[in-house]
Amino acid sequence: MQTEAVQWSYQDLDLLLSQEEWQAADQVTLSLMVAATDRTAQGWLDEGAIARLPCDVLNQIDQRWLRYSNGHFGFSAQQQVYRASCSKEAFAFSRQVEWTMAKYRPFGFFKFYDFLNFSLTAPKGHLPALWFWHLPWYRSWQMGGIGTGRGAAFGNAHLFDALMLRLERCQAL
Repeated sequence: MQTEAVQWSYQDLDLLLSQEEWQAADQVTLSLMVAATDRTAQGWLDEGAIARLPCDVLNQIDQRWLRYSNGHFGFSAQQQVYRASCSKEAFAFSRQVEWTMAKYRPFGFFKFYDFLNFSLTAPKGHLPALWFWHLPWYRSWQMGGIGTGRGAAFGNAHLFDALMLRLERCQAL
């Protein structure tokens, strides 16, 4: 699966976030991340790509999401939820931010991406999410998903854990 060949910029992200176009901003966020990790051809991120994500890119994206959502969205907002209420357990995080269909069961299927809440009424840390959702059909199928993405799939916490670790390391610099 490939993302569009459009070259997005931080200014594009600023514009979309300032207009509260959260879903479009999420798409630009993924594009900036795959470009920064030299994975534009693949169009999705794996744990290795997350580990190579330049800190300046991660921080630039995070600060924009935080600024335009008043701290409601962004990687740092996700990190706060991850640390405080989920005891550093990614599946509990996914239930807390309502990424899964079953909130109270020990295992839940991930929602389809289009079923996420792209407004400020979403739980804190709900967005950005496409960096986590976007994966090729065969990876989705391996996790029990339908089509591309995480929709109806069981969770694989490794990618989320990788981003939280990368964010911590970038913040420590």
